[in-house]
Amino acid sequence: AAAEPGPAPAADEEARCVDLAARTTGRMSLKHRIGQLVMSQPSADGLPDRGVQRQLEEWGFGTWIIQDSGGAAANVARYTSRMQMWSAQVGEGVPLFIGADMENGAEQQVPDATPVAYPMGLGATRDAGLSALAGRITGAEAAAMGLNWSFSPVVDVNTNPANPVIGVRSFGEDPALVAEHGTAYGLALQQEGVLASAKHFPGHGDTAVDSHLGLPSVTYDRQTLEEVHLRPFQDAVDAGLDSIMTAHVVVEAIDPELPGTLSRKVLTGLLREQMGFDGMIITDGMAMRAIADRWGTGEATVLAVEAGADVVLAGRTAETSAQALHEAVLSGRLSEARLDESVQRVLRTKCRYGLFERPWANAGRADRLVGNPTHLEQATEIGRRSITVVRDQGVLPLQPSQRVAVVGPERAEALAGHLAERGLQTTAVPTSRRPAPAQLDAAVEAAAAADVVVVTTFTYSTMPPEQRALVDALTAGGTPVVAVSLGIPYDLAGAPGAETAIATYALNVNAVDPESVLWGLADVMAGRAEAGGRLPVTVEGL
Repeated sequence: AAAEPGPAPAADEEARCVDLAARTTGRMSLKHRIGQLVMSQPSADGLPDRGVQRQLEEWGFGTWIIQDSGGAAANVARYTSRMQMWSAQVGEGVPLFIGADMENGAEQQVPDATPVAYPMGLGATRDAGLSALAGRITGAEAAAMGLNWSFSPVVDVNTNPANPVIGVRSFGEDPALVAEHGTAYGLALQQEGVLASAKHFPGHGDTAVDSHLGLPSVTYDRQTLEEVHLRPFQDAVDAGLDSIMTAHVVVEAIDPELPGTLSRKVLTGLLREQMGFDGMIITDGMAMRAIADRWGTGEATVLAVEAGADVVLAGRTAETSAQALHEAVLSGRLSEARLDESVQRVLRTKCRYGLFERPWANAGRADRLVGNPTHLEQATEIGRRSITVVRDQGVLPLQPSQRVAVVGPERAEALAGHLAERGLQTTAVPTSRRPAPAQLDAAVEAAAAADVVVVTTFTYSTMPPEQRALVDALTAGGTPVVAVSLGIPYDLAGAPGAETAIATYALNVNAVDPESVLWGLADVMAGRAEAGGRLPVTVEGL
């Protein structure tokens, strides 16, 4: 008789991971099981210190966040490998997820890495293949350094132009565009062996409050929630993204009392039961004031796990969070069955990503791969394709014979330098974000002596009146003006008198920039490349 066909390899692998997770959980101490649910943060100075080793020994923290490493790629690989080595030596030797925010590439944390455009720039390209390329670059470089979890893509739909925290971190205001690009980016990360995390569920795109500073609440109805803000998350779930990060936002249509991070209605009722997500749920940072100021990190940790979270991003308060969970289990408030449900989900995911067999990074490979010339050229091409010339009345391209004054906050000197490298005569007049009268006078004087003036703007919510006054003074001076929004493109509505208006989406709320976008901008302005972007959000009058 013909042999019955065996299960598909994927089914075999899944069964192996389920079995491994169950057996490992059964052998782990209570503290080390709790440790799988808490994300800690090591010091960024030098290699991991004795404090990290002690936390691994006592709590077995299974997930870690790296921020502002400042190190070379090879050193980051050594750093993560030392942490994996220490984890292998304690308890059941469970490998670590080591994650980071990498919204504009691994360069957001590691200066050696390739800077890629922010999501709004990727959305402006209208080419999901470029979002996938950005994800592949980021994933390959992160994996080479032992960073195996990226807290991206941001799939919030930025429908509020005054949103103070999302902005260029979103792919745009169209749910279909955000869903397409976010899914492409996240799948590319996972294909490189890096866990993706769609965020911030169930949506942070229509908020007027930064959850780092306060607790936002949104009042739109259930239909708006489902048709606009949930669509990218549902696509991410359906496509197989393996983790989702919560939002510290009260969504009144679901739970008018608790933010999503702490709400069982949101995490279990909506995400698990209605949307069918069986991957890992991680909270946003629990030290953010939206949570810490109201509930405290310990109590909030317990509430989040009760709501359905698998990993609590506790950072430097990890031991406080772990102790709160420990007390909740011992008191009977939190059952061990609920605890073990998340432990096994975390361990299954680590198994699927091959961490039980290959947790290590190689410093030599990281040095060769991270920031390599091919990646840099690809990122620069993405940057060129993202640049959006919204209006041009014959000013571009700039000519070598012209004197160009580059005026404005943040990157005026850098942009002037990039233009000079492309053969243009430039003068930089940097200002503050709120230019004082003396700075405004110096800018007007420089513009009067130039043939073209480039004025940069940078805001992440609403343009300060001082920046608007600078733009108005320059456009009134008679010299042709090129207005360049470095952050959100909504700034360009404040430059109606500029002959040329360009959106770059290059700086986030913290003014962190992928310089590859500025290289692409200089190429476009000097006539070396065509701009390829279209506005992915509505800008008044444009």
